[in-house]
Amino acid sequence: MRATQDKRRHMIVLSRGEEVIAALTKYCDEHGIHAAAFHAIGSVDRVKIGYYDLKKREYFFTEESGEFEVASMNGNVALVEGRPFIHAHAVLTACDEGGRVLGAHVKEAHVAVTLEVFLIALDISLSREYDEEVGLKLLKI
Repeated sequence: MRATQDKRRHMIVLSRGEEVIAALTKYCDEHGIHAAAFHAIGSVDRVKIGYYDLKKREYFFTEESGEFEVASMNGNVALVEGRPFIHAHAVLTACDEGGRVLGAHVKEAHVAVTLEVFLIALDISLSREYDEEVGLKLLKI
């Protein structure tokens, strides 16, 4: 990982093999970032991506192998139990002749070549708290 910043704006470049969610969590923890928004482009492989089923109140993830272009990745950072929590969604295009497109919640993704993340730290308080009605930790504002 390489990074540069100017007060609130951070340009983070993840390297081949790094796990995206873990790396961003560590970066935010080390830099005291408790609230942020980010977007990213690059490529990933070994992805766990999925959706939340409200009726069943659980996530369903699929594991995808192969390389994917990150057409768009967006997310935010908020505190959960006092630690930075990364919430990310992505649109991914398979790097093969079929070029299928996946889009959903990202649980895990490893960098295939590079991932360029532009993160803006926010000077506000953001946290997540469990919501009984939907069964998830939602943003508390």
